[in-house]
Amino acid sequence: MPEAPAAPRRSRKATVVLATLVAALAVFACSAATWVSATVQTTLQPVTVDVAGSDAAPAVTALGLVAAAGALAVAISGRVLRAVVAVVVVLAGLGAFAASVSVLLDPAGAATTVVGETTGMINAGGEFARTAWPWVAAAASLLVAACGAWALVAGRSWTAARRYETSGAPGPGEARRGDEIDSWDALTEGRDPTA
Repeated sequence: MPEAPAAPRRSRKATVVLATLVAALAVFACSAATWVSATVQTTLQPVTVDVAGSDAAPAVTALGLVAAAGALAVAISGRVLRAVVAVVVVLAGLGAFAASVSVLLDPAGAATTVVGETTGMINAGGEFARTAWPWVAAAASLLVAACGAWALVAGRSWTAARRYETSGAPGPGEARRGDEIDSWDALTEGRDPTA
């Protein structure tokens, strides 16, 4: 019986899963950096408040974790579940992109809560400067979505994970292994398996 041709390197499971995981962890890591630097005039003096991405756009942190978990799930799931998880990864990437863009469009709105908690002044005016991190997070989020789509397409050619998916009737070796397990279970329960 001729062997199936090897999958191209760009569609190998390990390559796709690793790329998706790295992109998802990049999104998650970006959320720890400062996204908005706000300078607010208080009654005494100007105060500078650095707002992390996890505070400016909490969805980015959560969706980065969802995408990372999805990357791992794609590696071990069967064909149907793999397609569902890949779609979830695409949606997580697009959601993180939308959250990142919302900070880029309205840095003052994204920083208002943290600035209010820090200074005690609600809706205080000031200067709200974006850093480069929301841009990096937006790019990484698009990469996550692209990797999810890649997993969806490439996953069709991957073989099923034998441990988690059965292919039908057991072969002769598998049936014998089942008999051995049943024999041990019978011995454990105090019954004679040869009877």
